[in-house]
Amino acid sequence: MDRKKEQIVQAALKRFSHYGFNKTTMSEIAIDLNITKANLYYYYPDKNALIKDVLAYISDEIFTQQHEVLIQYNGDIVDILCKLLEVRANFLKDYYVLHINENLEWIKGQGIGTLLERFHYKNIEIVGDLLARAAENGEIDVYAIDEAATSYTEIMAGLSLLRSVSDTISGMPNAGNVDDILESQKKATKFIFSNKIKEKN
Repeated sequence: MDRKKEQIVQAALKRFSHYGFNKTTMSEIAIDLNITKANLYYYYPDKNALIKDVLAYISDEIFTQQHEVLIQYNGDIVDILCKLLEVRANFLKDYYVLHINENLEWIKGQGIGTLLERFHYKNIEIVGDLLARAAENGEIDVYAIDEAATSYTEIMAGLSLLRSVSDTISGMPNAGNVDDILESQKKATKFIFSNKIKEKN
């Protein structure tokens, strides 16, 4: 991404994270950047294209931080899984409005659902990498790594959605829910892996 596009994405992200996708206009973003609307449309022909780059930008940041956590694995899978959840929770606090908007049909109808699906599979890949490391290290007994990573990721996503469904329906986000989401996810993580971790000699 070139420097100008990155500036546009960062300006749009500020607007989107405060007002949501629907209530932000391209004109407002152009004003924030002190450029003409025509100049903005030169880089992004419509808001949908800009939303895609904003989501990709956030995703890249999340996965960079998650990879930094992943390589810290030293024999305690639950600790690393909880730290990965904390990374997501920190981003969720900052961009909770976008999390709520992810569930709106108009976004999925614009081809962004495919992008969000790729993010989901990237999350599965990160968990799978960690499970493989833990299995190789002899910490856990998991043979179908891909299946386990998929199930775990889907459970965590389900808990996140369950805790925020009322916000999704009302359209009135409450970022305070993020701590509740994180606590539920951590409890579930400990429960899921409590009988998978091998006894240390």
